[in-house]
Amino acid sequence: MPIDIQLKPVEQLLFRGEIVAVGRFRCDATHPLFRDSGPCSHHTFVFPRTITRIHHLGGPSFVGEPGRVAFYNQHQLYTRTKINDVDASDWFTIADDVLLEMIREHDPAASPRQPFRIAEGVSDAQSFLEQRRLFDALDGVVRASGAPQRRAGGAYHFDALTIEESVLGLLRRVVRAAYDARPRALRVSSRHADSVEHARRIIAAHPAENVSLRSLARACGQSPFQLCRVFRARTGETITRYRHGLRLSLALERLRDSSIDLSELALELGYSSHSHFTFAFRRHFGITPRQFRASV
Repeated sequence: MPIDIQLKPVEQLLFRGEIVAVGRFRCDATHPLFRDSGPCSHHTFVFPRTITRIHHLGGPSFVGEPGRVAFYNQHQLYTRTKINDVDASDWFTIADDVLLEMIREHDPAASPRQPFRIAEGVSDAQSFLEQRRLFDALDGVVRASGAPQRRAGGAYHFDALTIEESVLGLLRRVVRAAYDARPRALRVSSRHADSVEHARRIIAAHPAENVSLRSLARACGQSPFQLCRVFRARTGETITRYRHGLRLSLALERLRDSSIDLSELALELGYSSHSHFTFAFRRHFGITPRQFRASV
């Protein structure tokens, strides 16, 4: 039987199979459910499209942003704080038995009630690009399909084997990367971890701005040297690389609009020219912005 999915008013189901369900969450900051949309209905992986601060009640706060993945256990309570005007994300739910088997490869202590003992992780560029293409392909079929193809629960019919195998492969890579990074993150003190998260919030709120290292460090209560050190120790990347990754991940959403000029988009994202943007995009994703736009 297909997974039992309980949708909130700000969610749409795109696919539901026996092992995997895929849906979208879109909530404007003015919506009553923005700050608190209630407990998570399922064990869920979430890939943000916009930038929002998330606080797990009884747990950590972090910036949910493109290029990262958030993990929610069923019944998890959490709240949001506005950074962008809308919280937009793509979510994936996996059958409990399959999820637990996947997680226990990396965390033998994972339990059926709490399979995720981490709140977030980094998605490598290729996995992020694959996730976006997979989701947008599903979304495109849903938008183009007529009512006769609807299934019970509001989802649509696809080749379930292909979709479920693709999702399991994608999420296994994301989980492996998140758990591989866990020991590194735990070595950073809570005070320094808070400084890193504050730096992320500042950059995420204005990713196109070329903030100076000294002013960023001052805002985080650290020396420039110390902030660079603890940022890399916690995230595994430099501040500059983090900012590039965020800008380029945000670019994927903007590139879906064919009316946006690439030179204008480059300047909007904080790059000095079209060529600079194209070089950074190709180095990050392995293709040019024009090639990505042609594929969506």
